[in-house]
Amino acid sequence: MMLELLKEIYSPSKAYKACITKRVQDELLEIDVYLWDDEWETWLQKSTGFSLTDNLTSAMAIAKEKLKVYSGENIE
Repeated sequence: MMLELLKEIYSPSKAYKACITKRVQDELLEIDVYLWDDEWETWLQKSTGFSLTDNLTSAMAIAKEKLKVYSGENIE
């Protein structure tokens, strides 16, 4: 499955990020949350399952909410 990264949103601490990617074959948007791992120096996926939407406005709202839930931080 081909994905095109559209947007990354970081938590205030920069320890978490939400990625909005577009699936090339059907143009739906996926939202996933990742945690930075200092030991391995890489991003680890934290979100399970996946969220799909068909427009960037709702994808941004979902991404911010998921980021808030996983990071526990206030997301603007």
